[in-house]
Amino acid sequence: MAFAAPLALIAGVAGAGISAYGTMEQGAAQAASANYAAQVARNNATIANQNATYAEAAGQRSASDEAMKNAATVGHIKARQGASNIDVNSGSAVTVRESQRELGKLDTETVLNNAELQAYGYRSQAANFQAQAGLEEQEAEQAPVGADISAAGGFLSGASGAAFKWSTAGTGA
Repeated sequence: MAFAAPLALIAGVAGAGISAYGTMEQGAAQAASANYAAQVARNNATIANQNATYAEAAGQRSASDEAMKNAATVGHIKARQGASNIDVNSGSAVTVRESQRELGKLDTETVLNNAELQAYGYRSQAANFQAQAGLEEQEAEQAPVGADISAAGGFLSGASGAAFKWSTAGTGA
């Protein structure tokens, strides 16, 4: 029975050490996980920026197509006016074509604006992903520190508890 108290002390200190080691490993795993999440967020930011560039390029192409379509419509209007024996160089015939040009210009600008709005959305998304990556990197830096502090506290608490049990084991307290 006299050997039970030293064994309890050794077991208590060993348990505190194992618990401290587990806490440190948990911190390292949390840091690795946060680093991985940060890299995923950076990759997502890159993709969002690429999508913004693609949206702008697609918008430029669509706007160009819209402008050509409008020019064709104005040409078609002028051809129909001429075929109807209307003086295409004066009066309401000119006004009709000018109105069509203005409507076409508005359509083209709307296409460009929509593309810019879409690109802005992607860029905002990229900024959010970059911010998330920053947060994850901070977590990765702090996780091992927090784990070390927690491990040290747990070890000291476990060791002091074991020592207390050792000191009271022979007193019958």
